[in-house]
Amino acid sequence: VGCKGCASDCPTGVDLAKLKAEVKHQYHEREGVTLRDRLFANVETGMRLGSAVAPLANWLGRLPGAGAILERVVGIASERPLPTLADETFVEWFEARGGCRVAPEEAEDCVLLVPDTYTNYVYPAPGRAAVEVLEAAGVHVDVPTDLAPSGRAAFSTGLLDVARERAEANVDALHDRVAEGRSVVFVEPSDAVMFQDEYRDLLSGERVARVSDAASGVMEYLDSTRADERLDVTAPAESLTYHGHCNQKSLNRDHHAVGVLRRVGYEVDPLDSSCCGMAGSFGYEAEHYDLSQAIGSILFDQVAESDGDRVTAPGASCRTQLGDRPGAETPPHPIEMVRAALAP
Repeated sequence: VGCKGCASDCPTGVDLAKLKAEVKHQYHEREGVTLRDRLFANVETGMRLGSAVAPLANWLGRLPGAGAILERVVGIASERPLPTLADETFVEWFEARGGCRVAPEEAEDCVLLVPDTYTNYVYPAPGRAAVEVLEAAGVHVDVPTDLAPSGRAAFSTGLLDVARERAEANVDALHDRVAEGRSVVFVEPSDAVMFQDEYRDLLSGERVARVSDAASGVMEYLDSTRADERLDVTAPAESLTYHGHCNQKSLNRDHHAVGVLRRVGYEVDPLDSSCCGMAGSFGYEAEHYDLSQAIGSILFDQVAESDGDRVTAPGASCRTQLGDRPGAETPPHPIEMVRAALAP
């Protein structure tokens, strides 16, 4: 599956996702790279181009027979709806509002909030929520636009040379700002863990270590700095069912979200759950769709048995899987729930 869950769920602690990436890399060198793997590894490019003509791209994706064509030509499961591109990207929203509304000289801290591919082009709401929550905590936020994709998609598809190039570009772009004291904050857990873990495998030296040490998910940042304790919140009326992300669990960084959600007033039922079954591109692959759904059904049952009024999950893949259930809505990111708890 490649979710990194075995690194925490299995007593041996073996990260099979890394072994899978290396095996796929060697296979690609021997047999070549498939069109589907190239598309997934470069999903940022496809979404950037599609975002420029979002209404047309979304309409084409919904045409009858479009899914069948994609499955036949590329190998993407026809049963899996394609992501709907946002009319306004997260970066466009941030720039249109004039950037951050907390001046650096008046801020408690200054962070770089990375506009990951999914948040930027598909579902900007968690990015907007992260900016507003961090501002409410007195944090100055910059959204860098000079970064390469994190390399997570390329790493997962075994294109390790591409992932390494992107890691090098991002370390070069971020190192000096991190050396000045900036934290690097992510909405998407898999991108945060890419910086925290896989960058250390792909690169070596003090520069990558410094950037890796500065990286965290947004809920991890709020919890580790206790920035959420500076928030003015109202008592939320909802209770939450929380499904954590396998990548964060593999590094024991998943508990932060539950702590923050509870401190802002939610009752939280953290599920003892494993992989949602999507694991990035895995759940989109036609030959893996049935297995993806079978894995997901275990999580679905756990959600149904929970007493929470609403489910929340930080991972884009997890929210996609949970939202694809019949009659279900796509769950919010935990940072959206923190934003909802802010006092008017």
